[in-house]
Amino acid sequence: MTAGTDPVRRREVTRQSLYVGAATGAYGVSFGALSVANGLDVWQTQVLSAVLFSGGSQFAVVGVLGAGGAGAAAVATSTLLGVRNGLYALQTSRFLGVRGWRRLAAAHLTLDESTA
Repeated sequence: MTAGTDPVRRREVTRQSLYVGAATGAYGVSFGALSVANGLDVWQTQVLSAVLFSGGSQFAVVGVLGAGGAGAAAVATSTLLGVRNGLYALQTSRFLGVRGWRRLAAAHLTLDESTA
């Protein structure tokens, strides 16, 4: 029997998926509210969320802009926070075992949650 057809395993995966979905949803609502409260409109908030993958970096951009900081300061802060994902990638690359073009996809998916 494969993991896909095992009802106990399927229940475990479903439960974990719901937990992650609830946490991510709460995080997203929080980011959206903070972004709009700091002067970005809904469209700007959606674009920022779509193009900036790291949640910590999203909050940093909104925080810097909301405090009156320049766009360059927001980008610099966001970039420095994003560097940590590169460090995660160095650690996880040893046990992921991906090569070639798959490394690009693996690098994109290496963030706080997936590393944990």
